[in-house]
Amino acid sequence: MVITILETKNTDFYNDPNINLVDPGLWDEAKDTAQIIKRAVAEALNKGDMDVELSIPQQEGHGDYSTNIAMILAGNRGMNPRDLAKEISIKLSLDPSLQKIISKIEVAGPGFINFTLKPDVLIKELLEILMLRNDYGRQEILNGKRLMFEYAHPNPFKAFHIGHLRNIILGESLIRLLEHMGGELIRVNYQGDVGMHIAKCLYSFRSVDPKDYPETTTARVGLLAKCYADGAAAFNDEEKAEYIKQINKLIYTKEDEHINRLWELGKKWSLDKFHEIYERVYSKFEREFFESETLTKSSSLIEQALEKGILEKSQGAIVFNGEPYGLDTRVFLNSRGLPTYEGKELGLAQMQFNEYGDIDLCIHNVAVEQISFFKVTFKVESLLDPEKYKGRQYHNAYEFVGLKSGKMSSRTGNVVLGEDILNEANSMITEILKQRENFSEEKIKDTAEVIGVGAVKYSFLNINPGSYLAFDLEKSVNFEGNSGPYLQYTYARSHKIVRDSQGYRPLKFNEAMKIALSDEELKIMHKLHHFKATLIESAKHLSPNLLTSYLFELAQLFNQMYKKHLILKAEEPVRSMRIMMSDCVSQIMETGLYLLGIKVVKEM
Repeated sequence: MVITILETKNTDFYNDPNINLVDPGLWDEAKDTAQIIKRAVAEALNKGDMDVELSIPQQEGHGDYSTNIAMILAGNRGMNPRDLAKEISIKLSLDPSLQKIISKIEVAGPGFINFTLKPDVLIKELLEILMLRNDYGRQEILNGKRLMFEYAHPNPFKAFHIGHLRNIILGESLIRLLEHMGGELIRVNYQGDVGMHIAKCLYSFRSVDPKDYPETTTARVGLLAKCYADGAAAFNDEEKAEYIKQINKLIYTKEDEHINRLWELGKKWSLDKFHEIYERVYSKFEREFFESETLTKSSSLIEQALEKGILEKSQGAIVFNGEPYGLDTRVFLNSRGLPTYEGKELGLAQMQFNEYGDIDLCIHNVAVEQISFFKVTFKVESLLDPEKYKGRQYHNAYEFVGLKSGKMSSRTGNVVLGEDILNEANSMITEILKQRENFSEEKIKDTAEVIGVGAVKYSFLNINPGSYLAFDLEKSVNFEGNSGPYLQYTYARSHKIVRDSQGYRPLKFNEAMKIALSDEELKIMHKLHHFKATLIESAKHLSPNLLTSYLFELAQLFNQMYKKHLILKAEEPVRSMRIMMSDCVSQIMETGLYLLGIKVVKEM
């Protein structure tokens, strides 16, 4: 039988018909202001059930919301889009619900209808931010839903490389976003602790005298990397290759005590290093699953699937024939009688769903090359136990990552280590902070780590997960560009204003409404209003880059206001109003950066 691998793009998370999480409409219904406008437009068209598309204009002066509904319907009505837009806008101007929140409705371009919010709506938003603080923007969309999120996936006896770094950074941010939407998240990791790569490592590791074992985690994983390289070279010799294959079999059967001890030791060394990295990037796991745990369960499940006709025998192996389902054909048990990755996945799924009770959705955060793999394993699992698995698994496929240019230092040749990226970012930030006269050595050390990790995280998240990431280290540590340090600096600046205000009193609603706001202040207030919608869109599409773009734009607006207007030295009540805005910007920056998995610093 020919084994085919035909990968296709995944469906968007919130709208995937193959998962049963929440009604896709709930995401947009949570956007209160947008929903009022959409309902009003639908009623103006006498189509109460119409789903009106509403967007946030990117260009200044085009309002807070915009719809192209007139351009969509004009053809069917035999009208010019602008004429239809004007007709709709006249009806909308009479809508009582819009009169409460919208100050201006106007037609723009070929037929867009733009809506501008009233100042009182924006003032109320400021007060809500100050009242709710870190809880601002929380939603109930996923209330009562238990989601398991599987991410990171470094394999013991192998290096934690740049690909693992993208996985864990993306996964950590998505978990926090989904929690902010009301979900209960269970963080898990799945790691390959069996396989030929380990056999190659143990082949050379056997010859290392225990007296020569290193003391530090870095040196220990360095030794494992060297042993693997030596074993891989030995595998080119036919006789040695056969011996390595025997070691691989012993890893599975657990018959040899010496091999078992070396396997346990090497695994511990690897995990010790991984845990150091997890702590550095602020991630933790409720459970770390390992391939070795799945073996007995996988064999039993493969037999069950074979008996039920879900799997079939082919050329000495057991496979899934995906052709009747429009899927690929893949091997679950190879001709040597060992479960493949597909086979082990059956055992993993059983453990994940059995150990944690009812799970509404298990999200697997794995790169795009495994799209076919998950389509097939999900299908086999749902055929084996539809009540447990059908509609309850999703593959979040993200693209690969590499370096934009040059070659970073690495202890393992062509592999770019995740730890090396973090270390080099730390070193570059350290050199910048040394120019600060009021920074002690200890303060530089602590601050450089937070800013360095934030710089790397922001660069990894500031691009659609479905796009290839060409990582640029120098750009990532820039304090003035579209970068993590720029946002952390904006937080520190806005926070310092509040701190130096010596306990300012936020204005009451009626007081704030009397103040004439500058263009720069109005732009900030309009931007703050869109934070909640941005969080919903970021979670809905599993795309933290939507949040990074928002925070960068907010930071630019705040810094423009800071440069143009006095804040602490302004006259009252303008002074209090601008401190309130600074306080809100500081809070949104803190919340937004937290949801990206980035810590803030109070002084830069």
